[in-house]
Amino acid sequence: MTKREIKIRSFLKTFYSRGFIVYASTIVFMIFVIAAIFAPLISSYDPNAISLTESLAQPSSAHIFGCDLHGRDVFTRILYGARVSLIVSVLSCIVGAVLGMILGLIAGYKQGAIGGLIMRYVDLQLAIPPMLFTIIIGMIAGHSLFGMVFAISFGMLPAFIRLMYGQVLSLKQNDYITALKFADVPSWKIILMHLLPNAFPTMLVNFTMNLGSSIMLESTLSFLGIGIQQPTASWGSMVSDGYSYIFLRPALAFVPGVCILLLVLSLNILGDSLRDAIDPRLKGKL
Repeated sequence: MTKREIKIRSFLKTFYSRGFIVYASTIVFMIFVIAAIFAPLISSYDPNAISLTESLAQPSSAHIFGCDLHGRDVFTRILYGARVSLIVSVLSCIVGAVLGMILGLIAGYKQGAIGGLIMRYVDLQLAIPPMLFTIIIGMIAGHSLFGMVFAISFGMLPAFIRLMYGQVLSLKQNDYITALKFADVPSWKIILMHLLPNAFPTMLVNFTMNLGSSIMLESTLSFLGIGIQQPTASWGSMVSDGYSYIFLRPALAFVPGVCILLLVLSLNILGDSLRDAIDPRLKGKL
């Protein structure tokens, strides 16, 4: 057995050390991913097609979860809503992580006036409640999918900057970094070849743990009417629409709400397991 195979086995053993709950979370997450990718193959209905003759239709063999007020198949909209939630979640975390890593690297390595300016911006944004800040940016950016990506990524930016900043400050204290500076090694080489690779595992864990938070933010904004607008399927807007018929047709709000709960919970559990597998020293700290 090669060293690579030993490392992979050790990683998987630690990752799944919590047992059933991690296996279940992996299955739940994969179900939603498959549903999002193959939505057109799973359901033949158009998620935006209105059929007033089937308004608030009860669950049946033709419509597993029934139809909403406009006669749109709820199951189909759940499938396409999963696509929206995952795209917004992944893209917003990627944008937030990349910008946060760049700004955190600059602030931690250079410090001085530039670093101070970046960290003062972080302090300023943290002084505003995260939800309020995201709502304001969301209203400015618009109600499109990429508007939500922009708003959510900027909402989580300070967390990535501060984490990267702390990592760089810690790594800079190592003797080999000091030796590289005395050897006149270019700063970009030190950053790209030493600081970034050593800080990346921690940033990857933080990225994974923020996926669930971004889904919650997108759903909350859509529920409030600030996020992705009709007729695009979004779990948050589906919960909002179904809330008006909570006693008549509880499934309209209950089903997308349960989907949000299951996906966020599975991502959080997988993020915790990834943290333990990559660096057990981080357990309980992120």
